[in-house]
Amino acid sequence: MTHPARLHQAEQLQRRHPDLGIEIVLDPEPDGKPATLRTAKLAWSKIREGATHHMVLQEDVQLCTDFSSLMHHGLQVAPEGAISFFACWTMSTAQAIRLAAVCGASWTPVVDSWTPTLALVLPAEVARGFAGFAEQYASDKPDNRAMAEYLADRDLTTYVSVPNLVEHRPTQSLLLNDLLYGARHSTVFPASADVGPAPFTERIATPPAVANLGRGDFESFCHYDPLIGWPRSSTAPGPEVLMTYGMTAVELGEAFASDLDYHPEATANGLSESLLFQLWTAAFIQGHVARAMLCDQGSLDFDAALDGNRWARTALSTFPASALRRTYPRAVLARLAEQLTPLCISAMRSGFSAVDHWPGLAALWRPDQHEIRPRWNQGDKVTAEALS
Repeated sequence: MTHPARLHQAEQLQRRHPDLGIEIVLDPEPDGKPATLRTAKLAWSKIREGATHHMVLQEDVQLCTDFSSLMHHGLQVAPEGAISFFACWTMSTAQAIRLAAVCGASWTPVVDSWTPTLALVLPAEVARGFAGFAEQYASDKPDNRAMAEYLADRDLTTYVSVPNLVEHRPTQSLLLNDLLYGARHSTVFPASADVGPAPFTERIATPPAVANLGRGDFESFCHYDPLIGWPRSSTAPGPEVLMTYGMTAVELGEAFASDLDYHPEATANGLSESLLFQLWTAAFIQGHVARAMLCDQGSLDFDAALDGNRWARTALSTFPASALRRTYPRAVLARLAEQLTPLCISAMRSGFSAVDHWPGLAALWRPDQHEIRPRWNQGDKVTAEALS
């Protein structure tokens, strides 16, 4: 699906991948207010006779080598539901993908309130119903939010593949998304890497929570996001959660300082210690959550998981750059990622072992059993009474 102003990109994608039999669908109102939904409704209606699934690509994508065969292999082992072969590196889902990669899983559910539609596959029957469902919306409603509401109405889960098979190309957005949100890359794209003929398994990883960065409008702050147990638990500042469930402020600060001592390269880029602390805290909580997920698989070795699961390091390496996408240009982000990823991995390693020293942190693994909320949403400080 595309707009006439970007038809050249769609045509190049069509030429580059003749095996996909791409049919180009144009915005039916190209002179109207820039929007995606009216084109999406048409694109999701173009289902070929006898098809079991229907895929819609947006024109500003790069497909990995051997995309067609890998996509078909993925669909053979994928869970039932909608399948996305792309997730933007800034999503909360991206943090779930990074945890899934550490666990060696091939799929994880989308946890954001919108569906990544850059490269989405639906069962043909489900695809047929989208246009009719979307008639209730104004034309300027984003297609990714309309799709999320449609799939929820059908009680269907969207899963993202690990690795992503699609990358977002850095082209100027008709909706100014490139200026509003910065670089919007894939979470874990194999690029020129040899993926192999059958990279996917049936394994699904579903984290109980994630920690992400940059949810504070004009500030960069680590947030702990429970994925189960809502509304009992809700998004809360990461440092506050850690201090509520066992760590003192002094211990948290010292854990950060100790890891930073071993990674002076992280301080050579002009970032403030405050921002480095937020990056570190997000990675620390991610490592703590990874402990619970790997424990369920019978493993308590973070480094073995990191080195034994092919996409783990690739996925983790995109986190620092994604958090800084609005602050630095693309040309600088790659260098920053090289400088900051070692610190983030050390933070994950520290978080992985944290429960051995602060047993109360196990509450973060079960936000459905504990009331984890920010202090301002309590009327009082967060309590740990549910731990008893």
